[in-house]
Amino acid sequence: MPQRITCLLTLLLVLSGARASAQTLTSFDRGRALDMLAVVHEDITKYYFDSTYGGADLTAIFDTARARIKNATRVEESLLAIAQATIEVNDGHTLFLPPGLTQRADYGWSMAFVGDTCRVFGVKPASDAAHQGVTPGDVVYRIEGIAPSRHNLFYIRYMISALFPRQSLRVLLSHADQPPREMNLGAEVREHRRVYDLTGGHDDVWELIRESQTVGDSLRSQFAEIGNDVLVWRYRSFGEPKDADEGLKKARGHAALVLDLRDNPGGYSMTLLRLLNGIYRDSTTVATVRNRKESNPLIVKGSRDKVYDGKVIVLVDSRSASASEAFARSVQLTRRGTVLGDRTMGALRTARRYIHQSGTQTIVAYGTQVATDDFIFPDGSQVEGIGVQPDELVVPSGNDLRDNRDPVLARALALAGVARTPEQAARLVWDR
Repeated sequence: MPQRITCLLTLLLVLSGARASAQTLTSFDRGRALDMLAVVHEDITKYYFDSTYGGADLTAIFDTARARIKNATRVEESLLAIAQATIEVNDGHTLFLPPGLTQRADYGWSMAFVGDTCRVFGVKPASDAAHQGVTPGDVVYRIEGIAPSRHNLFYIRYMISALFPRQSLRVLLSHADQPPREMNLGAEVREHRRVYDLTGGHDDVWELIRESQTVGDSLRSQFAEIGNDVLVWRYRSFGEPKDADEGLKKARGHAALVLDLRDNPGGYSMTLLRLLNGIYRDSTTVATVRNRKESNPLIVKGSRDKVYDGKVIVLVDSRSASASEAFARSVQLTRRGTVLGDRTMGALRTARRYIHQSGTQTIVAYGTQVATDDFIFPDGSQVEGIGVQPDELVVPSGNDLRDNRDPVLARALALAGVARTPEQAARLVWDR
């Protein structure tokens, strides 16, 4: 087994040991887990873009997972076995989407890489992290004994959020120029139903709706006009194509568009194409998309006289992924615009989610996320596992994050012909 995969599986085992609660595995649960494993195996076998699975032996991987489930004593162990199997495929887009456990944890703080340093990015004022003095810009050295890296941070988040939420996280942090210190940061743990009953009343349905609305609101676009010449568009997710249309409509008439794709995880490919089409006048080949059966060019027709033809400046960071990376790389290669910020996540393959359910009237929903298409740019380059290197590397310091300064946006505005300090750039008035 490759060393990198062995390290990831070790990470899973370590993180699974500090969960919020343990649920005893009944014979019914074991049978359900085995059924889930079989369905996940079938999804990857049928839909993964590479028929050789990158050299992975799927039969052996899933046989091992089946044995682990048969020997498991806790629900968490059975879910871990399925998660391990998908991770051994060695593709960050191919994952097990577990059913909801009875608890969810809100840790009250977030982290991301700035260059090669993992830093705290946000802290909720009322959280235990805030009460213990954690602030944006602090350096994160270890999480539950694991040193975060650009490669494993996604899996750490996957484990502590989707698979094994816990009451607290043991972290090693340093604040400003102080020495690192180990802290135990408590989480807000909320109980919720393990299954959703979609037939007996409306409470569960409305719980699902409320959750989806909360996510949707947090991903809505924001806009800031600076005079009549510059529009800053904070684009949080490649959601519905109409959102791209709205942003392009707002951009017309402005000499420069600063498109902020920082912390944008991607989204729908049709929305990516809609946005690219809006900035290209003529037909342009974006990439070649390769799946299990064929390879096809990804082409936008161009908007002709309806094109946005002003200056385009794209902002990215280590949290920019998928469609964000495709947009940034296309702009680079065609020299349609300038890319500023930090190296992106390096997660550019098309993934589809296959949702299943166990049960009839009372159901448990779960699924598989599978990489179905690979993405190759016209110059032969790929972003997967590498990321997009910006044309100009501009990253905030720990002090910038702590003091709410935005040197990246300030530099973009300077390129657009507007002078703003990092402090002023961080305090733009946003409109939706």
